Amino acid sequence: MGSKLTYILAAVFTFIVYGAGAQPTVQSLQDQIRQAEEEIRRSNELLQKTKKDKELNQTELKLVQTRIRSRREVVSSLEKQIALLQDEISAREGTVGEMSAELEQLKDEYAAMVREAYRNYRLNNFALFLFAADDFKDATRRINYMRRYNRAREAKAAQLVALTENISNEIEELNGQREELDGTRQTHSQELSTLSRDETQYRSSVNQLQQQESRIAGEVRAKQQQIEKAQQEIQRLIAEEARRNQAEQRTEAEDRYITELSGRFDENRGKLPYPVRGGVITDRYGTHPHPTQRGLTVNNKGINIAGERGSAVNCVFEGTVSKVFALPGYNNCVMIRHGDYITLYANLATVSVRAGDNISLNQRVGGLADSGNPDDVYLHFEIWKETTNLNPEQWLGR
Repeated sequence: MGSKLTYILAAVFTFIVYGAGAQPTVQSLQDQIRQAEEEIRRSNELLQKTKKDKELNQTELKLVQTRIRSRREVVSSLEKQIALLQDEISAREGTVGEMSAELEQLKDEYAAMVREAYRNYRLNNFALFLFAADDFKDATRRINYMRRYNRAREAKAAQLVALTENISNEIEELNGQREELDGTRQTHSQELSTLSRDETQYRSSVNQLQQQESRIAGEVRAKQQQIEKAQQEIQRLIAEEARRNQAEQRTEAEDRYITELSGRFDENRGKLPYPVRGGVITDRYGTHPHPTQRGLTVNNKGINIAGERGSAVNCVFEGTVSKVFALPGYNNCVMIRHGDYITLYANLATVSVRAGDNISLNQRVGGLADSGNPDDVYLHFEIWKETTNLNPEQWLGR
């Protein structure tokens, strides 16, 4: 019976900690919510700094869209958290039911033992049982039997106490989870309401921007074509850099350093700092519809991070500056090598480093535009492993 109880508790513990296979835990979902809320906070701060009184701009609309995306992540995480809590509550309710049934059985068994002991005491059966021994050896065996019987009764009593305490703890945790579930449901309702307001604001902004579409559509498409050509040139320069790196003659010590640096860069996946402090990702990695222009598709080899005017752009990891160059559509660009990895910082208004410089973590690479047009104030950021293009969002920490 004790082993059954242990099995039930272990099963519940395993379910709570690991969930079903690779399912998220309540703690991991809460971490996702905190990360999304931090992005919402940064988006709101940047919105206040980029907002114009007379005319809506592309960056403002992208920031509202980013806020909506983060808000949806919060709502989605809350919904998953509610489902997990409901599952955990059901599991605990089942466990309490199993344990309560076992407790009743234990009570019956203990009561039977107490009644038997009392009956033997009234009839003096234990004394008669002892004096009926054939010899000293037999009497010793009978004494040991009576001791084992008493220990069994004491153990049954201790089992009753322990099981009662376990049930009380389970009920207490169950009630705590029910309170947490109620709070999560309330937060979910509030987030849905806020999301609805954000989406209403976004639709209103889109309508306002579409009224200007005939004026700005041509500009946006021309800019996009320029950026596509710039990305093709970047890809060519990356391939050239990879060939140069492979052909370079190095000492064993230099090879060891490159291997060690590559390993440390790889270990920092998901932990690299944002290159723009307080920045917000407004254009994501990969192929997707243009954030503000209907019918226009973007194939982004990196991410675009909006920031405050004139903000510093910092290196995300130690390395060596491979190249400093300029491209139409992306202004000044800096390429930094980190062993086998390369990071690219584009659309810089100013540059603070030169090719060949050794650069450290968080060292200034350059600065964003100090323009009156917020649409110009962003960093285009890419990560490559030699000629393999990587998603920077998977490498940056929140």
